Amino acid sequence: MKILTSVRNIFLWLWLFCIVAVFGDIFIVVYVRKELFTYTPNYFSILLCIFFLVGCLSFVLMILVSVLLEIIKSEKNKIKKQNIFIKIIRFFVILALFPIFSFINFFHPKELVIKIKKSGLKSFFKEVRKRLLFDIFSFSMGLIVVFVLSAIWFSGYFIAGMMTLEVLGFNPRSVPISGTGSMFPTFPKSIEKDIKKQSKDIIGNYDFTPYPNGLFLFNKRYFGYKLGRNDIVTAYNKKISEISKKLYKTNSGVVKRIIGLPGDSVEIRNGLVYINGKALFEPYTAKPHSTFGEVFLNECKKIKIPENKYFLMGDNRKGSGDSREFGWVDEKDIDSVIPFKKQKGILDKNYRDTAKDLNNSSKINLNKQEYLKLLNEKRKETGAQLLKYQPLLEKSAYKRGEVILKYNDFSFEATKSAYTMAKAMSEVNYWNPSYGEAPTQGYFDADELLENQFEYADSKKFLLNNVYQEVGISEIEGEINGCPTQIIIQHFAGYVPPNYKKETVESWRIALNQLKGIQSGWTGLKNNTSLYNDNKNDVDRINEIINTRIANIEPIVTRMEANQWLNKQQNNYTYQDENLAQEQEQIANKLNSK
Repeated sequence: MKILTSVRNIFLWLWLFCIVAVFGDIFIVVYVRKELFTYTPNYFSILLCIFFLVGCLSFVLMILVSVLLEIIKSEKNKIKKQNIFIKIIRFFVILALFPIFSFINFFHPKELVIKIKKSGLKSFFKEVRKRLLFDIFSFSMGLIVVFVLSAIWFSGYFIAGMMTLEVLGFNPRSVPISGTGSMFPTFPKSIEKDIKKQSKDIIGNYDFTPYPNGLFLFNKRYFGYKLGRNDIVTAYNKKISEISKKLYKTNSGVVKRIIGLPGDSVEIRNGLVYINGKALFEPYTAKPHSTFGEVFLNECKKIKIPENKYFLMGDNRKGSGDSREFGWVDEKDIDSVIPFKKQKGILDKNYRDTAKDLNNSSKINLNKQEYLKLLNEKRKETGAQLLKYQPLLEKSAYKRGEVILKYNDFSFEATKSAYTMAKAMSEVNYWNPSYGEAPTQGYFDADELLENQFEYADSKKFLLNNVYQEVGISEIEGEINGCPTQIIIQHFAGYVPPNYKKETVESWRIALNQLKGIQSGWTGLKNNTSLYNDNKNDVDRINEIINTRIANIEPIVTRMEANQWLNKQQNNYTYQDENLAQEQEQIANKLNSK
């Protein structure tokens, strides 16, 4: 016992010496030399490592000897001997609870309580002061050892706990979030305008818990977190990879919110999400009535989620590629999660009030003038002429929208209804040679609509086309196949000089002069009574053709010489004139042969 006690004391003093030496070494380098270890002579670093390692070793040996002493002491106080298994258990219990044993050893709390009961607090404090005067050093060292040991032990408990959590998968891991804005307003959006730059702009790192987590035994999971609605997850699979490569040119996963759980039915109607027939109140979405179908889940189509599958959506419904596009996500494709409960107070700062979400008044309206202002800013950046708002084009857009809803035909050629943009413009008495149409389904404000359109190269190119000078916009609510919806129709039009080829203009001018040159001769045949009576129908017909051709070609030549577009009637006539010319020639040959 005495030998072991001496050995323990040696290790204790060695450990304390190493602590003082380590802090002394650091003090000399940092506060005396005012340098970093990378700039000091090597012996400072070498001494620091030696003192640290020797201190750690002496500390471990001191603890082991102390535990051994505790076991021997307890053995002497027992009558019955314990088996080796019990001894091993006791050894680890003492080792695990060593700060408590150290505190009891140094301060003997049981004896202190007995003394306080016998002599009272005043006598106790007198005794303490008396002892402190004679044994101040031992008492101070006891305090130091107990508190230092406790700090080290608690640190060990903390590290052990963290390691346990890591093994079980409960330790959060930092996940970088890009600024594409698909989860706005929960996560911020990048200030970059280009979608590829947004995907590379990291707007923050957020703590996600690995999934699946828990204790796995015999193919069963215990204590693990179970995914729930509104959890935010990261997911990756083949379809997601294909979409990310197409949009961002990177092979990445997605960060989305769980909306539908296995066994749920999902439906999108009138800009809202319905789960099992009930509308969801979604404060995390960027806008109310902002959810619309995609290729996997169309409007007003109810589908049931299979077992072990989840339906994911981004919070920014108009700017998110999600399960509406790439379909279900298997549970095995989800690799981390932020539970909904842990989002509160951290990620919910920008959430909306959903009290009026089911009212029609909460539907988003498009401010047309604000949209035109934003679009013209974009056009100005590219050097395109600014657009003017044209009420007649707004009327033609409304007429087209009604027909589009009726026939569910968004094609510019109007393949189902045959009611084209040209017909709509004609009905409102508007004409321009260059025109185009941009239909969009959904409820949008000015910023959202422009952002949505500029996300795709084709629509962006169309909106910045320098050919157009005027625009009209209409919002039309209705139904498509019994499903309530809204469409926004934009009609663009502009004037560009035709710049006819000289040869084309000259050919029409020559034709007109030739017709005028022969007109009097063919009219004179009516004065030849015998010839006219014998060939009355042919003479009348050829004169009719000549007069018709002159009447139509003359304004065509005038417009071409003025470099003006032909109107619809004149343009149609250019295709008819060739037939009239052939018929004229046939009659002329017939009459000339007589």
